[in-house]
Amino acid sequence: MFKKSLLASALMLVAFNSSAATNTIAATTTSLEGSAGQASIAMTNNVVTLGAEYTVGDTVTFTISGADIDTALSNPVLSPTLGGGDTATTGLLSVTANQITFRITAQTDGAADGVVYTGGIFTLSGVVFKTASVVDAAGKVTSTYSAATSTGLVIDAATANTATATTVVAQFSSEVTTKADGVIDVTKDRQQFTVGNDTITTDKLVITPVEAAATQHDAAYTGATHVVKGDFSWMETDGDAGIDAGELAAAFAATGAADTYTSTINTAATEITVTVADAAGNSVEAMTGTFTVAGQGTNSATLPTQTLTVDSTVKYNTAAAVAATKVTATAEAAGSWTLNGSSDDIELMPFGDAYAQSITVANTGSVEGAITVTLTAGGKDYIKTLTATAAAKTVTNISLEVAEFANASGVTGNAHVNVVVNAPTTAIKVKGVYYHIATQDRVLTH
Repeated sequence: MFKKSLLASALMLVAFNSSAATNTIAATTTSLEGSAGQASIAMTNNVVTLGAEYTVGDTVTFTISGADIDTALSNPVLSPTLGGGDTATTGLLSVTANQITFRITAQTDGAADGVVYTGGIFTLSGVVFKTASVVDAAGKVTSTYSAATSTGLVIDAATANTATATTVVAQFSSEVTTKADGVIDVTKDRQQFTVGNDTITTDKLVITPVEAAATQHDAAYTGATHVVKGDFSWMETDGDAGIDAGELAAAFAATGAADTYTSTINTAATEITVTVADAAGNSVEAMTGTFTVAGQGTNSATLPTQTLTVDSTVKYNTAAAVAATKVTATAEAAGSWTLNGSSDDIELMPFGDAYAQSITVANTGSVEGAITVTLTAGGKDYIKTLTATAAAKTVTNISLEVAEFANASGVTGNAHVNVVVNAPTTAIKVKGVYYHIATQDRVLTH
């Protein structure tokens, strides 16, 4: 008769050479946001299928990486399950922040033919992690199984002895999925977009919050706040101070599938804040922001070239029903508005009695264009559409008119000069030279 004791002896010989336990944990994902406020984060049972023979005095160890064991709240238990009526008893030796060790303290032979461990199961339960360490993990938390004889000889070892206890996921994020791309039409007095845009009076950007799936401590989405940053002074069209609610509503609309959207603008006209309230059962949704310009007309404002950015914050309730917010994007690129005409920057031009200026606009094309000059000095912008125009196939000297504008604006000393011409950019060249009258020095600055 073939004895289990003979099989055990044979397997013991193999165990020291090619044995390998199989370590498995049922896959879970833990919400980084939702975990806040939890007393601890439970680890799913760690199940090890044995690939070698063990005996009384042998030790087994589970090493945790990526999070810390809560030694005060954990109650680790290692439950052996063997076949053929055999049993084993284990005792907890030690628990630290990253390791749990057990010793086999007793075993029984169910059929008096030798205790067989190979193919049996060790199940680790009762382990919980410190919440703060899980939230800080933002990745995989793993458990590595190892075993050794009472004399320290490694048994049942393999490179596959590590299993993922849980994957910590950032549940919420946000990104601009469609960027604004308005092209301002210089042939329409910079009051509307080109035909190739969304429409000649509208431009869109789309902000899309994203929610990752979490099987543990799932957070509940409650809304978002999107702050769109740029130059929105063009929204002022009724001639009074500031942009009122009616002007904002006419110039910008935030919409989505079901949520409620409320838009406000700051007094500097540099930030539009969109507050989103969830109205669809804790489901994230994309927001479309539509800019609408008045188009050509008496009350239409000149549209600025600009770069837009977005700051986004998602609002949610943790698994413990605590209201919280998470900044998901800061100064994220949200597109830009450009000209289909010419824009030149003279980086330095001094004004005042000690200097003279020479600023010329050469137009080699067939389209005459209005000239708008912006002086930047002393923390302010001074903007004027000049009387002079960039006539077709002509060099136009705007020096005197710019100098008079600087004097009337109280600009003295160094200034930055932007020259915009409502004509195709390929046909326009701007030159800037200044003279220091006392020394007769001249400097080309553009």
